[in-house]
Amino acid sequence: MGQGAAKLCGEVNTGVNMSPEAKAAMVTNGWDKGYVAFGFTASETSVKVATALPQVQENVKWVTVSFNDTALMDIPEDFDQNMMTPGSTQILGVKSELYSLITDGVACMPALAIDGQMYNGSEEIVKMLAVANKSPKEVMDLIELSLKNNDKLLLACKHFGWAGMHKYQNYAMVNKDHYVDYGNGNKDAAWEKDIADVIKAFFGKLEAVLAAKPKINGFFVGESQTLADASLINWVQSFEGVCGLDVKKHYPLCYANWDLVKASPPSGSLPFIYGFPVFCGYVTDANKDARLAGFDINKYWE
Repeated sequence: MGQGAAKLCGEVNTGVNMSPEAKAAMVTNGWDKGYVAFGFTASETSVKVATALPQVQENVKWVTVSFNDTALMDIPEDFDQNMMTPGSTQILGVKSELYSLITDGVACMPALAIDGQMYNGSEEIVKMLAVANKSPKEVMDLIELSLKNNDKLLLACKHFGWAGMHKYQNYAMVNKDHYVDYGNGNKDAAWEKDIADVIKAFFGKLEAVLAAKPKINGFFVGESQTLADASLINWVQSFEGVCGLDVKKHYPLCYANWDLVKASPPSGSLPFIYGFPVFCGYVTDANKDARLAGFDINKYWE
């Protein structure tokens, strides 16, 4: 599927401009052949690609990406196994010169190399794989739904959760400029309500899709994993753990579906299912006082 996927990538605008230096770096590190994925698969974005790839490609090499400027190295023996992509043997900092080079300065994760050509954007990569593998319309529709809403949904997570945590940690893991305009007191009620309306419409659609199924079985389409499940895998845990939204109360079918996913984790999902809640705990602690004082996403569901 390698060359076919590369040709289709233009349809979803996910290809990275590869300079001669970037191409040389891919060759030097043995990343110029086959599938090489880059990401921290305990994250809410990387997990999409981590669960999509096993469905369409057997042989994928993973490079774990850390939130610092670590130069490429073998993963230390004491690295938390709950946070590491199974099979990954190397780690590279998202702020490193090498990662910036091979992603044309974007330095975001996840990223996927196919025969040395880099692609980025978690939702875009999943869509690319779905197009290349001729996924059915009901799968494509759900991938498009997640892709269409992805930016605003992640803004909600940033505002109602991540911004407070990163401020508390003095922005040690991120670019401060990306977060200082979000969090408690930085957006007015009208902005928050607009974002809440996007969340309601998104989860409302997912509830309707699940309600139309004969039974909740852990899959959004049919009786087995599809790329739609990969695209949607993070949202319940993200909104519950990061934003503090009472997903179980407001979207019970989505919550029940997620319970079944956790009970039988798909390939590639374990770092997210078991590692991501650690970060959710940090988010909850950092935002505790603000939420008690009224900075609570749930008020827009009252």
